[in-house]
Amino acid sequence: LCGNDADAEDLAQETCLKAIRARALFQPGTNLKAWLYSIMRHAFLDRVRQDRARSGKEGGLLDEEMAVEEVLLQGDAELGRLRTLVMGDIAKAMQALPERFRTAILLSDVEGLSWEEVAAILGCPLGTVQSRIYRGRRLLRSLLKDYAR
Repeated sequence: LCGNDADAEDLAQETCLKAIRARALFQPGTNLKAWLYSIMRHAFLDRVRQDRARSGKEGGLLDEEMAVEEVLLQGDAELGRLRTLVMGDIAKAMQALPERFRTAILLSDVEGLSWEEVAAILGCPLGTVQSRIYRGRRLLRSLLKDYAR
């Protein structure tokens, strides 16, 4: 969700703290993973809102300079540049998606959660999750159509 390791670590710590403070609200027998992802999602959205309010801007993309360094360290510089361009375009396409589609796709396709788990995290019906994932993927395909050729 965050786009860089430092922010992801901060978000994970914040999620743990909030979960510990709210442990009395967890209902035994329910999905702990979904409960934690829900806390994480809310913490992430709070951060995005705070950042936007502070800077007066829309949310940012992945830090491309760090992505370039990481890929170049892995070997072939030309392949690294190509990977960086592609990943940058994918990141831009993901950022262009409405938040409800982007979140559903990230939880399902990137995090590997089931649609039922995504529905529990987002607090919406299973059919809504299926629709958001379908529509989000369709929109991603249209945004990335040049790569499909």
